[in-house]
Amino acid sequence: MDNAGQGRRGLRAGPSSALFHVLRERYRIDAEGGVDLGGSANLNLLIGGRWVARVYRPYVTAARLADINRARAAIRAGNVPSAELIPTDEGGSWTLVGDRLVEVERYVASDARMNSWERLEEGLPTLGRIHSLLAPVVVGPAGKTPLFVNHVESHEAIEWTSRGTDRIRSWTSTAAERRLADLAEELAGLVWASERDAVAYLPRQLVHGDFWDNNVLFHGGRMVLVTDFDFMGERPRIDDLALTLYYTNSTFAADPLSDDRIRLLRRLVDAYDSGLDKPLTTKEREALPLAIARQPLWAVGRWLALLDAEEAARGLAAELAPDVMWALALIRDRHRWQTAFACP
Repeated sequence: MDNAGQGRRGLRAGPSSALFHVLRERYRIDAEGGVDLGGSANLNLLIGGRWVARVYRPYVTAARLADINRARAAIRAGNVPSAELIPTDEGGSWTLVGDRLVEVERYVASDARMNSWERLEEGLPTLGRIHSLLAPVVVGPAGKTPLFVNHVESHEAIEWTSRGTDRIRSWTSTAAERRLADLAEELAGLVWASERDAVAYLPRQLVHGDFWDNNVLFHGGRMVLVTDFDFMGERPRIDDLALTLYYTNSTFAADPLSDDRIRLLRRLVDAYDSGLDKPLTTKEREALPLAIARQPLWAVGRWLALLDAEEAARGLAAELAPDVMWALALIRDRHRWQTAFACP
């Protein structure tokens, strides 16, 4: 159901005899069965309680995986907890099963994910640290721009949003779906009008791409693993922070626009800032609420528009309405958010 781009993304892999054969032949790991650890993009198969075999979707190229490994090595060298890759018998960092890249890493046990306010405040300084470590890392085009991504550039938001809303209107759409399309287009226009004079002043760099929930794991109250660089790319660092804050506000949805909520999010911004070598600038803090408001538009333009199955796209549309509505309320009241996020 989540294939996209007319089959270019491919489906999530499952355990197979071909995978087990490759693990035996190239890693000397005797594997049959295993436990699927989840993850929406890749198969992450726990084997023997010691190793995790990760099988990527077909669109992930060797060049992109090499850049991901370059980024993971950089954060590991900076003492950010990252999984240890297990080489193949021939010393390679990955192998192939059919047209899919496969790598094996050492399993890291965990008992909690970054999905509570307390763990978010504990984890956000590490995102700042990651950004500081990744700032000097140079990668190629494949590393900078994922083919399927949870991000839309500010200057492309209107174009990509139109692709999603055109698709909505191409269905025999409901009144609620047509309303979503209208609101998404309004949001895209307001975001661009608000951001267009700010984005030129925002430094761009390599970022993690999905610092949230089961990609940031804890054990005994201590962070033990940062994983899943599938959406890694080059963009303003505040866009990466905005994604985490967007997911936070969407997940804890009881009062997403209240003064109390803004104060809680400001605490997370300050926690992130504490991990940076170069603190957030005044312009970055002013632009951050606008970047948060832009986040629902990637779901409209980069996912709803590209999902191959209409049923999956319509399911996503049904989920997006509340986020688009609060993002619109945020952008209309942006000065209150900008004041709350301003430099100390």
